[in-house]
Amino acid sequence: MKKIVIVRPELKDKTVSAIKKVGVGGITLFHVQGQGSQVLLLVGQYFSKEMIICVVEDPKLDDVLNAIVNTACTGTKGDGKVFVTSEDALDICSKKRGTTSI
Repeated sequence: MKKIVIVRPELKDKTVSAIKKVGVGGITLFHVQGQGSQVLLLVGQYFSKEMIICVVEDPKLDDVLNAIVNTACTGTKGDGKVFVTSEDALDICSKKRGTTSI
């Protein structure tokens, strides 16, 4: 399974809907601030973003990535990033691991 982390503020709801249409159930949202490596801002100035975290089974990964790109790309700088990392998971109560834990 993979964990996908996306940042994009004004398209948060449309992006979450697109992810769910592909069959991803749970998501976690955070309001975050940051700055890209290409933009040198004054100290203390950050861009507000929304971070969407979801765990995706490997066979659905390409479909989810395509759904995100088709929804969140405006063609302007600052559209956000998708980080794909390999993950393991553990359900604390059942002690199930991997995809059976989610």
